[in-house]
Amino acid sequence: MTAQALIFDLSAFPGMQSASDAGVDAERLLSQAVERGLPCALISELPYAQAEPQLRRRFGDTAHHIFSVVLTGADFKTRGHKAPYAVVLNQLGVPPDEALAVTGSAHAIAAARTARIGVQGSRPTIRRAAPSSRAADARH
Repeated sequence: MTAQALIFDLSAFPGMQSASDAGVDAERLLSQAVERGLPCALISELPYAQAEPQLRRRFGDTAHHIFSVVLTGADFKTRGHKAPYAVVLNQLGVPPDEALAVTGSAHAIAAARTARIGVQGSRPTIRRAAPSSRAADARH
């Protein structure tokens, strides 16, 4: 990990209500960042009233010790100095090329790339359902 700060999207963590099946290894990256003493931030599209219970379930009362910045109600379509990643980078005091966004959200990925932040994550893939046994039986 060469980033000097990590910005996590709440949806990147397994077990979160808004979690995607993107396969992002947020748990491992967060552990590594904490071990190395790197500043971490958390962003969520959810309003505070919905994000807060999920934060408590996932991190207990330690979220404020882990994350230097927590931004809820993020609108990833916002551009300029009010864009979520711009706000967080400003609060962390870190330039975009020294940060890494960890997300599985398509909107967050696009926003991070617009902000010129490296991205660890991928958009969920759509899996094709296997043919049902009825459909197979009907063909025979």
